[in-house]
Amino acid sequence: MATPLPPPTLKLMLVDQSSQRREILEKILRDNGYTNVFSTSGLDDLFALVATVKPDVVLIELDSPKRDTLEQLREIRQRQPTPVVMFAQDQDAQTVHAAVDSGVCAYMVDSVDRVKVKPAIDLAMATFAAYRRLRNEADKYRTQLDSRKDIDLAKAMLMRHERLGEAEAHRMLRKMAMDSNRKLHRVALVVISTFKNKR
Repeated sequence: MATPLPPPTLKLMLVDQSSQRREILEKILRDNGYTNVFSTSGLDDLFALVATVKPDVVLIELDSPKRDTLEQLREIRQRQPTPVVMFAQDQDAQTVHAAVDSGVCAYMVDSVDRVKVKPAIDLAMATFAAYRRLRNEADKYRTQLDSRKDIDLAKAMLMRHERLGEAEAHRMLRKMAMDSNRKLHRVALVVISTFKNKR
């Protein structure tokens, strides 16, 4: 059974300061069906390139990741999140951990061959998707927790200023939300702001 080809719209950015090595990997990529490849030697301005090219996956081939490269990868992860595959000769555990910590989704040791490329790209994309899901869930829970804190603070303010019990304060907040057709959290923020301004 033939291996399915990657979608032609998938844009790869290949980064390697060795032109000879870059040409070999670019040919391997094209042989694997990756036809939309932006090739560059620009490790020094990696973040700017990613922000401009907006690739679906970044592939970096080097001997060993340097501190400047890892710093740029951290910036990419924070400001322009993109799956990153790194092909490197350095198999030191500390180096691998530093690369993954910087945002590398797949760290491949040894020379690149035709067989390894597609699984490495697939792995990077799957790892990246899992990371984004976890991050989105964490952001969602953080937002829910912040909302809960604001609602509890608004209730406490109503209880203190209006001399209400907790259940009564909660009912008042819910009624205010229904009457104004706003979410409970938005009403809680208004209540907090109102009582703060009265100080």
